[in-house]
Amino acid sequence: MSTIYLCIGTMKTGTTALQNFMRANQEVLEEQGFCYPFTNTGPIRKIKNRNAHFMLYQPEHEQDHVQQRGYQKLQELAQTYPNIILSEELIWNHAQRIEDFWPNVLENVTKIGCQLKVIVYLRRQDELIQSLWNHAVKMDWRLPLCFGDYISQEKYTYFPLDYYSQLCEIGTIVGKENLIVRVYEKGQFEGTGHTIMSDLLHILGLEMTEKFTIEDAPRLSNPGLKGNFIEMKRILNGIPEYREMPDFMRAALISANIYQAQVNPAPRQSLFTPSAQTAFLEKYAEGNRKIAEGFLGRADGILFREPIPDLPTYQTDQDALFRDLLTFTAEMFCRQQKLINTLEQKIDQQQKLTNASEKRIERFWHKVRDRFKRIFRPHGKTA
Repeated sequence: MSTIYLCIGTMKTGTTALQNFMRANQEVLEEQGFCYPFTNTGPIRKIKNRNAHFMLYQPEHEQDHVQQRGYQKLQELAQTYPNIILSEELIWNHAQRIEDFWPNVLENVTKIGCQLKVIVYLRRQDELIQSLWNHAVKMDWRLPLCFGDYISQEKYTYFPLDYYSQLCEIGTIVGKENLIVRVYEKGQFEGTGHTIMSDLLHILGLEMTEKFTIEDAPRLSNPGLKGNFIEMKRILNGIPEYREMPDFMRAALISANIYQAQVNPAPRQSLFTPSAQTAFLEKYAEGNRKIAEGFLGRADGILFREPIPDLPTYQTDQDALFRDLLTFTAEMFCRQQKLINTLEQKIDQQQKLTNASEKRIERFWHKVRDRFKRIFRPHGKTA
């Protein structure tokens, strides 16, 4: 019986890095009996590294077909590999909105003759919520709210922060013994190097050896916007005309943010005030204690061990605002100019093709004209 290891995030716990790592080391994993397969087909084939996405696929007219193909692929792989790794970070927060999600997953995995193990990484709620707000401002949601309004209006309720209740629900269905709970803190990572990659390998019973390749950090990262750049994006998100357009300024903001972070690194800041942070964490303290005791067997009841850093509360840096705005503007202009250059090249190429085509047509008609002249030339006349 093959074992399917299903990594369900949560979001903002290095899942993209893990997915890229497993894809880059696919052959090394296969040598040791583990497969990180391509399972997505049809409309979802583009997210190849999130190979458990087929479990979430929702459009009803395609859902059954996509999911059937996914489980069929797993059944075929199970004939060769004793262990199969799947990953999709959206499962943690999307599964709760899909009726009978976990019973259906367990039923389908059992039906193909496999055993299910669910892996989940937990990040301290105050850190996670700040990252979720940043992501909501930066990415497709295009949130225009400041962090304080985001918290006060509870715009984060789509994401289960009561980890204990969510874990109990999953464990009741798949079996508590099949639910592997890990903490997203460097000090709690197992394996050589104490990284998220070595920790996952440790879960799988593998070791980080020199055979494994770790890609350069920039390719693995999903950088959040910092300082003035996140505020610029938040303001842009509130402009009605811009919201109706593709989010074409996002890439330029991210590039400008990365550049300034390299040449003018800024000190860390917290989006919380100290009192608000304490109050926010207090809501989840009891559930976190129960996780530490019930899922990790810790008598001290401590789930997150890293101390809460004493950071200044976030505010825009007025002194650096002109510099950051100029960097963003330059990056935007450069991107637009590259696009213009590309379009001009395409127009030039198209014009050359058009000219060449016109010349071919002209030569053709010249030949036709000459042929007709010869055919219909009056008798008795010579050229």
